[in-house]
Amino acid sequence: MQFFQQTDLDKLKKDLIDGETGLYNKEALYLLMNHILAQHERYEENYSFIIMDCKAEESVRSNCKSIPQKIVDRVIAEKLKSICRKSDILFHCDNGVFCILARVFEGDDTVMFCEKLTRHLMELEAGECTIEVKPKYGITFSKINDTPERFAERSYTALRKAKEKGNYIVIET
Repeated sequence: MQFFQQTDLDKLKKDLIDGETGLYNKEALYLLMNHILAQHERYEENYSFIIMDCKAEESVRSNCKSIPQKIVDRVIAEKLKSICRKSDILFHCDNGVFCILARVFEGDDTVMFCEKLTRHLMELEAGECTIEVKPKYGITFSKINDTPERFAERSYTALRKAKEKGNYIVIET
């Protein structure tokens, strides 16, 4: 007998996967973040948490007059799936907001990863529209005795600083 019935698996998928992008949703973020921080405590594996702000009115240029945020999000999600590592956990948290939990990125490696993402997001297409996305990034790293709330808050603080100062990447330690 199976431990999970197919209806249970379908419900889990429905509850944790964003229907528009196919990425994990915000509810899954805190669930998985809690697990990752426990791994950090137990095995001393370092994780980085990257928040990307890709809102159409702030970060997106297109040859089309108006392009809905949900189309931009779908195109970004597909690009992220194609260029991120299998070990990176991708989330669509809100309109234009994506999060990445990544293992072993530190300092310059994380900045180089974000620069790579930006290069790939400059050449997107949705139908006949070309889309250029230049996101803002807030980055932090896991710490001993971290909670999901503190881990996320540091990254949001970094993103807020990036937006206020006009930088496109800010690291908060």
